[in-house]
Amino acid sequence: MPLAVGLVFLLCDASVTRSAERPAQVPDVPLVGLALARFHTLTRAERALLELADESNIGRGEFAIAGTSAAPLDPSNDPKNAAVWPHDRDIRADLIRWLATDDAAGARVDPDRIHILGARIIGSLRLSRLRIPFGIKCVRCAIPDRIELASSEIPYLNLNGSYIGEVFAPDLSVHGELSFANDEAFSDLTDGTFDASGLVDLYGAKIDGALDFDGGHFHYSDKAPQIFRKLRMAVFAAAAQVRLDVNACCGFESDGDFEMPEASIGADFNCMDARFINPNKSALTLVETNVGGAIVMTPHPYGPSGRFESDGMVNLWGAKAEYLAVAQATFGGKADEAHGLNANGISVHKAFLWQDVILANGAMLDLSGANLGAIVDDERSWPQPGKLAIDNLTYDSFGFAPFGTSSPRDARSRLRWLGLQDGYHPQPYRQLAKVLRENGDDAGAIEVLVAQQDARFRNASWLGRAWARFLRITVGYGHKPMRTVLWSLAVILTGWLMVTLGARAGVMRATWPDAPPASEPVAYEKLHLLLYSLDVFLPFVNLHQEHYWWPDANAHGEAVVMNRRLKLCGAVLRYYLWMQVIAGWLLSAIFVAGVTGLMSND
Repeated sequence: MPLAVGLVFLLCDASVTRSAERPAQVPDVPLVGLALARFHTLTRAERALLELADESNIGRGEFAIAGTSAAPLDPSNDPKNAAVWPHDRDIRADLIRWLATDDAAGARVDPDRIHILGARIIGSLRLSRLRIPFGIKCVRCAIPDRIELASSEIPYLNLNGSYIGEVFAPDLSVHGELSFANDEAFSDLTDGTFDASGLVDLYGAKIDGALDFDGGHFHYSDKAPQIFRKLRMAVFAAAAQVRLDVNACCGFESDGDFEMPEASIGADFNCMDARFINPNKSALTLVETNVGGAIVMTPHPYGPSGRFESDGMVNLWGAKAEYLAVAQATFGGKADEAHGLNANGISVHKAFLWQDVILANGAMLDLSGANLGAIVDDERSWPQPGKLAIDNLTYDSFGFAPFGTSSPRDARSRLRWLGLQDGYHPQPYRQLAKVLRENGDDAGAIEVLVAQQDARFRNASWLGRAWARFLRITVGYGHKPMRTVLWSLAVILTGWLMVTLGARAGVMRATWPDAPPASEPVAYEKLHLLLYSLDVFLPFVNLHQEHYWWPDANAHGEAVVMNRRLKLCGAVLRYYLWMQVIAGWLLSAIFVAGVTGLMSND
């Protein structure tokens, strides 16, 4: 027997036997013995880990207990006090790497038993470009140095309740869950929080389970690469692929940008009861991210009633989701800083919930170019004037809220909503009119289209405003063409009255042939007052009245009306009839344009 193996046996005080079930090439040596041959000395925590991980150890527990208590809630396991923990709680990062890379050691490791409670991991955990045969679970541990998992493959990784530094894991592949969260056993503790003091880099990671940040605290670091420092990045998971949920809720806090652009999330992105803080910069970035379920920014229904909060810009532009739910949320920031929600170009297939939202200090809401299903909002959640961007926004309807008040759905309320835009944009008016019409409110749709033209001409020249006023009064900019019938009737009746007065005053003269006859023949055309007014007003119509009669510009007379004498000059009546002819042409043209849609199409 080799001397080295004999020494190992003596140190471990263990007998050597070979199991019939184990392949012949795997040495039947306890894992602790193999580790002692490699590292010479072991701390109590390292020995506990190796004993737990050794698959030959029957009846072992769930965790390797590094401290004095097996209860995660015990204050002695709080990793924020790791600096004063004794040396016996240390586990060298190289030991864990050895378990993942050494064939003899890996053959003895139970793939579901690298579970550690309350340990301090010493050194950088260098596991990049490895196919790690076991999952790792470090609960309430302290891992102050860098965790490297670039291009690695691992069954699962759970660092719940731990205090860590930087994570460098681009292109990491995880077959199960990846968790940087509070453990369920101590999720109610205010000091049992997962904490990452450096950048968590998960660029291009592929996760077959959920990606969990629940209750964790994440911080940008001044030691990160320059581009990340400039953006104050705390979590970077661009182009990540997550099969199930991404959870950043239940007391989650990010001091710096949480960035997950161009990612694919199979289920929901939950940030209920969460805080994203990055003043005057992007605080949460889901740009062009594809979410298979809902993006949720609300209080947690089964937990503390904490609001969703952000300080900085929440960027969702170009994202896709089935639902976007924002309720009991606060978008904070200083008045001179960029903050609010930018959902430019987002696509929400079913419903956009926006209720009980505080947009503090002029926070913006940008939905321009978005495509939403139903909009479920309330008026108190609308932004300040000039802070709403909805140009090229499309949507199907205004829906009913699952809680709180339902969306304002009448034209007047929605016109106040459109009035919050900065400047005039025609498309939001047309979209609103379309939705109102499709939901049976034709009168409301017309009111919106009239308001669109009011807004269009509001800053026009005085001549443009005068023309707009005329069109609004006469035909509602072409959207109310039947108004011309009433105006035409009013002009015709006024003309009837004027011609009647002219006839009584004796200023109407026969005009056929061109020179008035010396005496009127008996068969001369009789003056029919109402027909005369119609003949003057209607273009392309000849009732043979205007041809035979016309006011004499040089004639003067008096007409008795209600026992009062009114003086009338033929020239005045002639001027009026000229105006009636012009009105007839204008109103007829406007009527035709309104009925055919030429005028209402801008």
